[in-house]
Amino acid sequence: MTVFLDTSTILAACWSAKGLSRLLIEYAPKADWRLITADYCISEVEKNVRKHPAGAVDWNRKVRNRLEVVGSVYVIDRPIVFDATKDRPVILSAIGSDSAYLVTSDTTDFAHILGTVVYGVKVRTPKSFLQEMGVVA
Repeated sequence: MTVFLDTSTILAACWSAKGLSRLLIEYAPKADWRLITADYCISEVEKNVRKHPAGAVDWNRKVRNRLEVVGSVYVIDRPIVFDATKDRPVILSAIGSDSAYLVTSDTTDFAHILGTVVYGVKVRTPKSFLQEMGVVA
């Protein structure tokens, strides 16, 4: 199963070794989840990862090598309304990569689509995704 991770989830995994975002990344090989993200998200992570003391170290040693990077998608052949311009490439890239899930920790910009399905992509927080997968209660 392909799971698309956005910038906020990747950063959360870098900044907290005990958080649900890190659990998702560490559990992925056991569950045979293919973790992907877009080059757009990688660029955003690399701009922001050093804002936390452990961020850059964990990014390079524990998180980055678990992710497959795909090209960003900026346009699709279907209508979509998404106000957050900076996050539009995230949802479009998740759709364009045929991901089963988009996992985001950005509960502000993605609030209107959390818990829904957008063109076949289920949009979840790390917690709701892991609950749905039966990893956490």
